[in-house]
Amino acid sequence: MDENKEEEAIGELTQALAFKPDLQLLHLRAAFQDSMGDSASTLRDCEAALCMHPEHGDTLELYNKASAKAEQSES
Repeated sequence: MDENKEEEAIGELTQALAFKPDLQLLHLRAAFQDSMGDSASTLRDCEAALCMHPEHGDTLELYNKASAKAEQSES
């Protein structure tokens, strides 16, 4: 998926989340942000999703991946 499509998808998900916070939408937006290299936004959405469902395996995995990327970029 090209970057313009990813940005458009993130915008659509953001609008949907403004109406109703949803675990799957947060996870999906986090995944798009991760694919664009935006670790801070990925972590923020993962944290919000994990507040709703702390044991959500896919979100935990994405959070750990983004956290490791963020630590590497700080080094």
